Amino acid sequence: MPLPTRIVSTFHQSSSVISSVKCSLSSAGLEHLVVAKLNGLQVFSIRESGLQLECSLEVQGKVRLVRAIPIQDSSRSNIFVLLDHPDPEVLVLKYTESDEPGSGNLSQKYHIQLDERGSRPSEFCTDAIVHSSGAFAVVSCYTGKLKVVMIDESKAVHNLQLSELNLLSFAFLPLIHKDNYALALLNIDYKGNLHLVARTLRISYQSGAELDNEYSYLLPPTSISLNSIPYPDEILPQLISIPSDEDATSIDDDDPFLGGILVVGGSTILLYELASQEKLKGKRKRETSKQADTGKSKKEIKKREAKATLEWPWSQISAWTAIDDMCRKILVGDIFGRLAILSLARIKDHEMILLPLGETSPATSLSYLTHQATFVGSHLGDSQVVRITPAPVSSGDSPTLPIPSSILSVPPTSLDPVDAKGKGLDLGVGKGRIIASKGSFIDVIHTFKNIAPIRDAVLADLDGSGQVHIVTCSGGGNTGSVNVVRIGADFEESASMPGLAGTTDIWPLRSAHSDRLTASAQPPHLRPHTHFITTSLLDTHIFEINGANEVTCVDGTNDFIQNEPTLYIGNMYFPQNDSKSSLVIQVVPSAILLLRFDEVFNKWALIQRVKADSVNTRKKFVVASGNPSGVLVAQTEGWMLSYLVDVDQSGAASLLEQFNCRLNHSTGCDEPLPDWFNTEISAINCPTLHPTKYFSNYVAAGFWHTNQLKIYSFGASQYDFHCQTPPLPSPIRSVHLQFMTKDKYVLKDPESHLCVFVGLVDGTVMTYEMMLDTETGVRELKDINSISLGDMPVSFSTHEADGKRVVIAAGSRAVVFSWQRSHLWSAPVMLKDITAIQSISTTIYAQSLITADGSGLSIGKIKSLDKMHIRSTSLGLDNPRHLVHEATLKVFGVGCVRTEPSRLGENGRITSSFKMLDDATLRVLAQTDLLLDEQIMSLALINVPTNDGMTKPLFCIGTVFLRLDEMEPTSGRILLFEARQATPSLIGLNQVVSHKVSGCVYSVTGVKGMLAAAVNSSVSLYRVAQIQDSDVNTSEYSLEQVAGWNHTYLVNSIASYDDRIVASDQFSSVSLLKVDPSQNLITVARDYSPLWPVAVEAFDTEGIIGADQSLNVFTFSLDNIGNRAILKKDGFFHVGDLVSKLIRGSLFSTEAATVRGFKSTHIFCTLSGQIGIITNITETASTLKAKALAWLETQLGSSKEVDIMALGGISHARHRAPKSSRGRSDADEAAYGFIDGDFLEKLRHHIDTEAPFVENIQDEMNENEFGAGLHVLEGYGWDELRKDLDVLQNLH
Repeated sequence: MPLPTRIVSTFHQSSSVISSVKCSLSSAGLEHLVVAKLNGLQVFSIRESGLQLECSLEVQGKVRLVRAIPIQDSSRSNIFVLLDHPDPEVLVLKYTESDEPGSGNLSQKYHIQLDERGSRPSEFCTDAIVHSSGAFAVVSCYTGKLKVVMIDESKAVHNLQLSELNLLSFAFLPLIHKDNYALALLNIDYKGNLHLVARTLRISYQSGAELDNEYSYLLPPTSISLNSIPYPDEILPQLISIPSDEDATSIDDDDPFLGGILVVGGSTILLYELASQEKLKGKRKRETSKQADTGKSKKEIKKREAKATLEWPWSQISAWTAIDDMCRKILVGDIFGRLAILSLARIKDHEMILLPLGETSPATSLSYLTHQATFVGSHLGDSQVVRITPAPVSSGDSPTLPIPSSILSVPPTSLDPVDAKGKGLDLGVGKGRIIASKGSFIDVIHTFKNIAPIRDAVLADLDGSGQVHIVTCSGGGNTGSVNVVRIGADFEESASMPGLAGTTDIWPLRSAHSDRLTASAQPPHLRPHTHFITTSLLDTHIFEINGANEVTCVDGTNDFIQNEPTLYIGNMYFPQNDSKSSLVIQVVPSAILLLRFDEVFNKWALIQRVKADSVNTRKKFVVASGNPSGVLVAQTEGWMLSYLVDVDQSGAASLLEQFNCRLNHSTGCDEPLPDWFNTEISAINCPTLHPTKYFSNYVAAGFWHTNQLKIYSFGASQYDFHCQTPPLPSPIRSVHLQFMTKDKYVLKDPESHLCVFVGLVDGTVMTYEMMLDTETGVRELKDINSISLGDMPVSFSTHEADGKRVVIAAGSRAVVFSWQRSHLWSAPVMLKDITAIQSISTTIYAQSLITADGSGLSIGKIKSLDKMHIRSTSLGLDNPRHLVHEATLKVFGVGCVRTEPSRLGENGRITSSFKMLDDATLRVLAQTDLLLDEQIMSLALINVPTNDGMTKPLFCIGTVFLRLDEMEPTSGRILLFEARQATPSLIGLNQVVSHKVSGCVYSVTGVKGMLAAAVNSSVSLYRVAQIQDSDVNTSEYSLEQVAGWNHTYLVNSIASYDDRIVASDQFSSVSLLKVDPSQNLITVARDYSPLWPVAVEAFDTEGIIGADQSLNVFTFSLDNIGNRAILKKDGFFHVGDLVSKLIRGSLFSTEAATVRGFKSTHIFCTLSGQIGIITNITETASTLKAKALAWLETQLGSSKEVDIMALGGISHARHRAPKSSRGRSDADEAAYGFIDGDFLEKLRHHIDTEAPFVENIQDEMNENEFGAGLHVLEGYGWDELRKDLDVLQNLH
């Protein structure tokens, strides 16, 4: 078995909504919305303020649907979840409420396995319905069979044989007697005829369940014309059970409505009423007589007239929900987001009424909430909460929804009020009415972002920061979109001050006394800042903050030294005497200044000056740091001076020297240092670490030459050394100490985390945690990590965001550090080229940051530390299918397919276009439309050699001509487009090549400066050359085929790396090709196993990664058997979602990951909106690491003590085992070559916080193939595992 070398982790969870249901899960009468996604559930409480997320739950398996299970004699419900093939299963969940909003819990009561060996999965209908009694549910998941699942502790499953093999939909008949059960079944027979029949369901707790072989004439069987309900495709027609009138049993009503079945999903909505007892008796008598005469019980099903019909004017219905319990008002939505109310209020008059409401996202699920609010769950667009308004919210001039002219509609005035007897006015009997209203009646009040389905994606650095973004082609129907996805923190700018170029540092100041009115109840160090100081390499400037967007330069009115750079400046505080808190210390290379703010003259006046040439070496000060109690100053040759502010009884203040000693750079070194090394200090830091104290216990000092950081504390007469870093790869420019927890400030407390941040000259940030060994009293720096922020020096600042203490590190790029998930976690911030950053809090800009860059200063706030940020542009009906990024022009090339909405049964017009979008604004810059019957199939960006020796990027588009009479495409085109900067603000798009091919161009890619194209079952290699460039505005190019490679099956995807091409075919597997020096295509190796791949990408010249139709990912590597090259499958793993795109590259790259032996190699995207990361365990890491991680995954997956398992009845090993379209068999192999990173990362929190948990796991692992627990695996123990899991989490 191949050694696992790759780790699969999730960056963005599936965002597509599969199903939803409204119910009450609490005893307080609070209602809830349960939303199902592909691999999890979310529970929201429905409150006056909106939806409140109460809990989320991960599910192991593919969620198909969610239903409510009513609890007898209670208003509460439990949750019914059906998991889809290949492991169909029922989960019954219960909700535990909490007094604290947002802290509820959803747990599993029991699970019921439904899988069968040898049975054929249902071709059309995989569905479940729960009876209103809550006692049982009926499930369809296999052909020719229904399952009755008893919802009790017995967990009994009764199989019902079904002659209706091609079942489309089923529902309970709305019977009056609660102990009578019958099912309505919509099916297609072997002749292609559509039938609606009913069968009686008999349930006994002793003998099980049974379905009658004979039809039930409660709902007389009927055939349905395919003109009304067309042959089903991906979306099936649905049956809706309509209860009878409340007075159906009353003798006063001559013609009550007895209940019925509503058939929706076709071009006509049909309502079939149940038969009355008199008609039922007569029908049975006639059938008995016929059977006696003919001796046959089987007869042809004839068409029966529906009680009411209504022409559906739009596309296929995709979702519905009842507004009231009697189902007299039903919300119905189609695949293009058209939403309408279907009213059955006049069903006694044989009439249904349709009221258009407006457009939403295409609904896969609708759940009516309360007070006209409805949840629209969507797979193709954003999920929404919409409110139905009584009056139009948009312009009343345009129709609410377009109604085809072939369908009769009536104005709203035709709906007259009822008369005094409660009878509606006569509108006629027959086919219902469609109201032609004006304006939209839908108000979107909340949106849940969805990036599914992802058809294509690229990685792009959009702002030059070095931080890549994932850009996706998403959406469908009327919600096509391009999305820019990143995770990190937002910087929301509040004000800016241009013109201060060259700023190297910033310090905010408080003038204390002037803030007495606004801060009388606050400690001095919490009062608003009134000034800020900026410094450059040459001088210093003072600014007073006067108000919003108003700052005054007050350089000439203060006694600060301004003709030198400032090393440090800060306020001094005296908690015992608030009147002395207006003191400030400034340190410049030549002196230390003590100043006091004079309220009379509104200035800082000098009190004392300590000159650098008066102490020690009489040379300049080099760096400084301070806190509210004093200042620490470093002088050349390693001297460190500490000054406190002394205030005598008269109130006179002066600087008092506390320490003055020389540090030794060799302290703590095991080996002697070279003689030419001098003790020179490069950075120091002594911040206040406790919010209620005004001094520091620790000092951090960085040294030149050794590139080491040493940690000291203040002793009796000197600085006591504690610990140090190893020599770092670059000199230290800045250092920052901070406790990352807000309520723990004692080093010996294991829940406090004193972190050390070191900024190097080359832009690297090193992070450590200082720990105390309580037995020996030794302090150590552990958990070394590093992250590169570019090539600029790094500045640090402590801040508070989202209720957490954070440290911001800024240079060429910026990151924010916070303590999350039991480790120091970093997230990018959208800031770049920052030269200085500090926290500032004024009366106008509270709890903000002030930053400096090359253009000036900015003030803003950090928000949403770990939020997934998605920036989108809507393309509407233009659904993006293909995407490339051209970095030099900063544009996206997007291939779109547009399907015009049409009525069901009519052919909608399909067109294609190529758009060019600005990568900053996502605005469409240029567009070209393809021919009417031509569809875009592929897109690539290739760099073509030009006559001047340079390269020119060209957009390459592969197309196909769609013709209904062709079994296989016979024609297509390869189109090349050139983007030209016509003016500084205008970019043009010119077609430079149009080349006809004999088939569909399924995929294109660039290789060795040429173009490779997959055309039907072949791969063609083309040479692209520039002919001439006589006109500066136009160029001519030629496209010449130089080689070809033919295959047996259609080649649906190709990818390239160097001179290699990876080709996957539609039915079989993958091939590795090579472009030789003569520009021929040579087969290197092929695999012949039936994988049915859908996407492929290269690792390198010898490695392949791909995904197949059965929701697996696989890897191949080039190997040899004798003299023959083969592709060896060395990885196979079940992702559980259809991977639509594989991208070579990484989101985050840290030095710590490289040191630990990890490298992110690929990103994958799926149709449900999931984005995942493939991380390779590099060759530099020991094989023991891969073996230990795989072994740990196996052990945890089978451990009884582990509480990190997702819900579901199957084991973790079975869940991740590769699946096939043939179903389960004893020959199925386990997953190999991959490790489930999400599963292992759940263990991270338990390692630090739950010692018994780790001990239980260790005990269970004592007997294994290694013969002992994890801690004796040649040094790879829990500490090593914790470090590796931290690194893996930071990679995504």
